[in-house]
Amino acid sequence: MAKDNTQPDDHTNNTDHTDHTETAEAGGAVPYEGGTEHESVGDETTTEEAPASGTRPGGVFSAETFGLTALLLLAMTLLSGQLLEIFTNVLFIGGNPVPVEQVDQFSTQIVVGGVLGAISVLTSVLALVLADAGTHPWARWVSTATFIVGLLLVIIAVVSYIMLPQGVEQQMPSFPQ
Repeated sequence: MAKDNTQPDDHTNNTDHTDHTETAEAGGAVPYEGGTEHESVGDETTTEEAPASGTRPGGVFSAETFGLTALLLLAMTLLSGQLLEIFTNVLFIGGNPVPVEQVDQFSTQIVVGGVLGAISVLTSVLALVLADAGTHPWARWVSTATFIVGLLLVIIAVVSYIMLPQGVEQQMPSFPQ
């Protein structure tokens, strides 16, 4: 149920009635057709006449492009899951003998994952180097995050490669005759 308010509103008791349009026009504002006011700026230019200094249009070789490329390379490295899986396997192997074929396979996967991580790091560094005042902020954020995570993956690859045990030749079991 609606409440009847018999008290007058505070703004109706205001006895100081000034015309805001006169005050605004005196301050340099011009009335707009729709009834609103906009500040009058004497040196208005369009972007076609004078582009902002230090900006450049995005393109194939822009910071945004290299940032997204680095992110996609990092996604390939992460979604394959090989580096993290091999790192945990190497941690849990301990002193157990591992066949030479399996060590070779692990080392190949570590090198491929580490190279992809290194390429994503280099691409993100290139994006950060190309960044200037006209670069979108998200491109810097993506490049910085890709740099950090990619660098961690490269460190994991190096540590995994160093910790990888030497392979042992598998001996065929001898059966009694």
